[in-house]
Amino acid sequence: MNRLPTPSERAALDALLTADFPGVVELRAQAQSVRVTGRCECGCPSINLSVDPAVAVAEVKSRVPIEADVLEAPAGGLVVFVDDGRLPCLEYWAAEGIPTQFPSPHQIRLAEK
Repeated sequence: MNRLPTPSERAALDALLTADFPGVVELRAQAQSVRVTGRCECGCPSINLSVDPAVAVAEVKSRVPIEADVLEAPAGGLVVFVDDGRLPCLEYWAAEGIPTQFPSPHQIRLAEK
């Protein structure tokens, strides 16, 4: 698999990157070139990502520099991971059941870190 993000995948990633945290400028630049290279095998919409290696590496304080709560069913959360300064994964987990698609931006509330 090597494709552009769907509109819902892009919206979820962009919603997380509206937060202000160390490294977000570089992650926003990476997000402009992001490609989806795989999906979670459990059936949830979580995706593996690849970014243009020419884009600057982000210096973040944590492997999970930002996360968000998903307010409506299936309630849960979104997590963006950073490995070696690059975006490798966008995960959507649910408290109950397995979500089948990313939530719309109005369902996403950035979590305090």
